[in-house]
Amino acid sequence: MQFAIAKWGNSLALRLPRHVIEEAKLHEGSPVALSVRDGEVVMTPVRKKYKLDALLAEMDESHKTIEVEWGVAEGEEDW
Repeated sequence: MQFAIAKWGNSLALRLPRHVIEEAKLHEGSPVALSVRDGEVVMTPVRKKYKLDALLAEMDESHKTIEVEWGVAEGEEDW
């Protein structure tokens, strides 16, 4: 596929077709990183990396649950 770069204000722009957007899981406002490798422009989606400790620190007390007692183990259950 080939596309033409167009003028957009004082910048240049490239329109991305829908199937490319969907396959890359992008949407309007998605952060991307641009780089040049061996003369080729490479666009890479920037995905936020989550850490469990940070997510748990933001968790509201109302979402925390208590341990539930289900009774004695039966059969070959491992408690």
